[in-house]
Amino acid sequence: MPRQIHVIGPYNTGTNLLFNIINNSECMDLTEHKVITTPHQDKPINKHTLEIKDIEEYLNDPNNILIIMYKNIYNWLYSIKKEHYSIKYTKLYLPLELNNKKFPNMIELYNFYYINYMSLLERYPNAIFLDYNKVIENSTSFDYINQKLSKVQMRLSSIKNFNKILMKPSKNHGNPVKNANEAKNQYINNQQIVSNFLNNKPKFKRSIKHILINYYENK
Repeated sequence: MPRQIHVIGPYNTGTNLLFNIINNSECMDLTEHKVITTPHQDKPINKHTLEIKDIEEYLNDPNNILIIMYKNIYNWLYSIKKEHYSIKYTKLYLPLELNNKKFPNMIELYNFYYINYMSLLERYPNAIFLDYNKVIENSTSFDYINQKLSKVQMRLSSIKNFNKILMKPSKNHGNPVKNANEAKNQYINNQQIVSNFLNNKPKFKRSIKHILINYYENK
């Protein structure tokens, strides 16, 4: 059975950006020596799914490659405040609902995703993750992504096409940034804005799991 690659992550973590990168930068499957593309973004599994068993079923086939997008909790909260999509909430620090599942607050939804993703990454060699912050770093992004893809025997071939993708919006909905440079410029500022907000909400801030930050940002 031919190999396939799929990108997942919570809303607003760069899944569209990576989808565009994979499908437009001549991603080579080094085991079969051919260009590989991702299927429709919500197939074979919904890219934002909360159903971990569906992801496990996908990963149980070693021919299936999974890329998980990671975004720092501070920047993710800022993104969700800007555009929350299907998440039903009133305040970030109050209970919410997504796909008929309830969570005490927005950070706990984030924790649910990334704790389960961490478990998948530890158990399945055909799952890798990319840090959004490093993907939008123009000077090193191409090499960073290829270093990660090498773990699943894949590689981006066209740096020219890759650079074109970084220089335009990743999607046409959700009020996206214009390009990776704008995204990078906003990243540090947005992180500080949310950090200040959380300092005034100490109970909410205690929901942050630093084990996740250490896991995803130090690997």
